Parts: sequence; C-alpha cells; structure tokens
Amino acid sequence: LQIGVLLLYLNAALAILAVLFGGGLSIPILLLDILLPLGGAYGVANSRKYGYYAAVVATGIPLLLLIYLVFTAGLSSLFGAQLLNVVLTVVMFALFIHPQSRLYAKTWFH
Repeated sequence: LQIGVLLLYLNAALAILAVLFGGGLSIPILLLDILLPLGGAYGVANSRKYGYYAAVVATGIPLLLLIYLVFTAGLSSLFGAQLLNVVLTVVMFALFIHPQSRLYAKTWFH
C-alpha cells in the first residue's frame, strides 16, 4: 500500500503539471486526475476506509478507459508514448486490489 500511495501522489502531481502547462481546467479532469488520487492517497496514508475505496476508484477508472481505448482503437494504441502510462495504471490498480492489500484495509482501516 505504501508504493500505491506514493504512485497516487506522483500521479496527482503529474496531473497538476499537465493542467498548469497543458491548458484548460475542466471539472471532470480535476476530479478524476487530481482530487480523487489525492484523497485516496491521503486516506490510505491515514488508515481510512474511504481512502482505500477512493484509491481503488482513482486507479480503476483510468484502467477502464484504457480497456475502452483498446476495444475502440486497437491494441496498437497502447504502445508508443503512452506505454509507461499503461504500465503504471495497471500496476497501481493491481497494488490496491491485491488480496493482501484488501485484507489489510479490511482489518486495520477505520
């Protein structure tokens, strides 16, 4: 879970940089890419159940979008500049839904 928290904070920081240097700020982008990972990482770091659930949602939504991208644009759309993004998305989701992570959150989180 510690690595997952670190990756969520890193993902939110990169999203903030993308919003600052990339242009417009829309509410869905703000919520999905910045606030949800920050809330999830903060909650997991402080042993809160809402944080664990927010972290799972914050990592699951981009994974679902990647799966949708594969079905609409083909497998070749995942390679190239987005390969690191794909790998990090899958790794973050796997870290939070791993059975040991779920058991730890179920046992110790308030």
